[in-house]
Amino acid sequence: MKYVVVGMALALIIIMAPAMAANNYQMEGNDFAAAMLRNTISNLELGNKFLDVLNAANDSATVQGLGWYVFQNLWGIAYGGLVIAGWNNQITATVLDAIANNNTDLTYVGLAFSYLGSNASTVFGNPNGDYGLAMLFKNQTQVLADANYTYQAGETILQAYARALAETMVHDVVALIKLTKAIPAAFT
Repeated sequence: MKYVVVGMALALIIIMAPAMAANNYQMEGNDFAAAMLRNTISNLELGNKFLDVLNAANDSATVQGLGWYVFQNLWGIAYGGLVIAGWNNQITATVLDAIANNNTDLTYVGLAFSYLGSNASTVFGNPNGDYGLAMLFKNQTQVLADANYTYQAGETILQAYARALAETMVHDVVALIKLTKAIPAAFT
């Protein structure tokens, strides 16, 4: 039975391919920009919720007897990140040395920058935002100025972005204060 389903799916793809080949992907730039902005807002909100969880765990003495240690232990996580970053830097430096000593690799690096540089206006766009990445950013500014684009009921994307960013500032400052308060306990 599964072979019949797979066969039917392949037949459908083969039949549809000529019809689909004539249509390249297209959509309104502002709709894409709105999706990008909604994603940014939701990422800010998720970050705030994560900090709320850290604060709640830190302030709860009943969480397996670990209350008040979350921010102190974040310093241990930061230490681990520094250790790993140091090793990663050594690996990267070793690979960059190998590239610098290999003409073929150097040619590829040169080609990459040559391709990007010679296609700069295609990739990055122009000051008017008519194409390239500049067009995506221009569309975002248009969406932020258009009250028809909403994040949730009664809240425009601009209002949601401003709210989420302001809340993020408060969450980050509170976390920074708690993290710095934990320095004496973390470092002896």
